[in-house]
Amino acid sequence: MEIDWKLAAPIAGIIIAIIALFLKRHEITSLKHKKISDRLASSIQYFEKYYERGQTNQLVLDRAAQDLAKSPNVDHNLVNKLIELHQNYLINFDRMIFLFDDGIQYISYKKGQALNLSKDLLIKPFLYLSPTPRRYVFMAGYFIFAFFGGMLFLVVINSTGIQAVINVAFLVISLAFIALALLCLVLEDRLKNASDFIKELKEADEKYKAM
Repeated sequence: MEIDWKLAAPIAGIIIAIIALFLKRHEITSLKHKKISDRLASSIQYFEKYYERGQTNQLVLDRAAQDLAKSPNVDHNLVNKLIELHQNYLINFDRMIFLFDDGIQYISYKKGQALNLSKDLLIKPFLYLSPTPRRYVFMAGYFIFAFFGGMLFLVVINSTGIQAVINVAFLVISLAFIALALLCLVLEDRLKNASDFIKELKEADEKYKAM
């Protein structure tokens, strides 16, 4: 049986592109640049005025911590914990802030007077599924939607004698599948970052307590 390369080559190209994008997903989704100005000044000010200084105004402390981290999602308890672990070479402060911000939609963080990592930082539950199977669902969704979207797009660009209305419908459905595939890719990456943040923070805290 002869292989129809005119058909096989585009299909192989689509499959290769889907796999390549999946393997490079974390590099692509991490290409986010925050404009962080006066980082040194913010750090000096935080250490001089707020870090373990007995300041009792929670709002001021939280605003100062958010200015230091350049993140609206943190409070001073979390920032102080990250600083403490960073100064003992157990984590990288900037990396942890990135993981926290990127995965915030999956993180349940209970703010209070003190930070209890085992109770206050958790992955938001969903249908009793842990983060790993939830990530597999997103991965499966990516491959399924990307494959069908790519196949439909291939049909559109190679179609002859098909009504324009049908072609437009196929194109819209194809783009919708591709958009859903990319959404699955982004959500999987954010869930991974949320899981990595909590896991690395708790592991670092255990090491710090054992020092």
